[in-house]
Amino acid sequence: MTTAIASPGALPGPLKGGLLAAGVFAACWGGAIWYWRGASRTPGTLELALVLLGLPLMLVGSMWFGGKLLAKRAALVPMAPAAAAAAAAAPAPVAALPSLAIVSSALRSPYGASAEELAGAIAGNKLRSDLDAELVDDDGFPVAAARCTDAQDESFQEEVAAWLVQNGMEELSFSDPQWRALTLGSSVVAELASRAGDLLPAEGKPPLLRLLPLLPGDWTTEQRNAAGIWFKHLAASFGWPAAQVALPDANAGAATPAALCTQLANEAAKDAPVVALVVACASNIGQDIVDEWASKGILFTSGRPQGLVPGEGAAALLLTDLRLAQSIEGTLFVLLDPAEEARREAAAPARQRAQPALLGELAGRAGRHAQAGLAEVAMVVADSGQRQTRTLELMGMVSNAMPELDESEDVFCVGSASGACGDVPFVTALALAQHGALVRGASVLCLGNEDAEHCSAHLLRPPPPEVSAN
Repeated sequence: MTTAIASPGALPGPLKGGLLAAGVFAACWGGAIWYWRGASRTPGTLELALVLLGLPLMLVGSMWFGGKLLAKRAALVPMAPAAAAAAAAAPAPVAALPSLAIVSSALRSPYGASAEELAGAIAGNKLRSDLDAELVDDDGFPVAAARCTDAQDESFQEEVAAWLVQNGMEELSFSDPQWRALTLGSSVVAELASRAGDLLPAEGKPPLLRLLPLLPGDWTTEQRNAAGIWFKHLAASFGWPAAQVALPDANAGAATPAALCTQLANEAAKDAPVVALVVACASNIGQDIVDEWASKGILFTSGRPQGLVPGEGAAALLLTDLRLAQSIEGTLFVLLDPAEEARREAAAPARQRAQPALLGELAGRAGRHAQAGLAEVAMVVADSGQRQTRTLELMGMVSNAMPELDESEDVFCVGSASGACGDVPFVTALALAQHGALVRGASVLCLGNEDAEHCSAHLLRPPPPEVSAN
């Protein structure tokens, strides 16, 4: 059996139980032997049976029963106060919003340039963060990193540099990690822009293409503006009229991928045509970034397993309203239900405890969009990385809410594939969930629990047979 979850300490349930039972028996027998060696009498048959068999079995049984009781109790625990307050303060009920259609997706990761390749790498248990010879810690030793081979392209940099000069931005400069992010982001934008041509009407004015970049928070307004205009240039070069490509205000506050999808669903609820290209790209493959993380004590090391692994990647989604997706013959799409979001407890990421109950609450709310709830879910995809707290949180939720799923074959974590790189892991998880919904022909739950401040849940569903047949 292949292992789909690349996470330290994530052992199958039977193996964990066997190891625990063996430990209990070893402790009881060792203690008994130590005691009887110093005793002045030989234990009788009944005493031997009670101490060597009865006591260990009683302890193992108590722990098993107690674990089951705690699991049931955790499943009934309400959201944390902060999350409950955030949910209560939310505007209109998200359930009233319509579903969007994911027409296509694209990604670039250290373990594949497509959802199919990445899914194969995860299923084959091939996710291993390698030691990077170019990135070292304070002691000069290589650090673990998730480097993408597609991120370095000198000819691309020359092309963009010339374009910047032509558009009056010759003074603008990008660092090496920013160039790497821009290279990967441009690749997925170009891929989906070429597929967006299928959405252009045969005659008449095409709908507005919303281009929504999710860029790293440390980019300047000028850099964000330039990257957005460059992406718009790419989209127009594949046939979408430049006048019909819209960008958000570069000065606007950062939005999460789930918030952007909710914004688009609100537009679809007003019967407005929706065509959007959501793209996330980021790179933390740089010595300056490693040095900064090390100084802040957030870099992943053998002594700091809850730290961050520098990573990079890009992922993009081509979204439309359901009416447009149905109107184009032969379009294969997946339904993206409205997001469910909640804020985490206020604490440093390294000190945050696992909150399977909070994740379970979001999963339950997302499942209400399906007729049979979470019973319809055949697969779970999450942006969880290598940090054990996040993996235990995810596995605890799945074990409580969807015990019928096989954790080794039906639960995929993509964070270990891309390392820490902003919104990229979550958008990658959405792309992988879209792929899973099409391949399995069943609902897929996409969870975001890697972020330090909030978590979210989306349900992705294949369209009903009567819709997909149109």
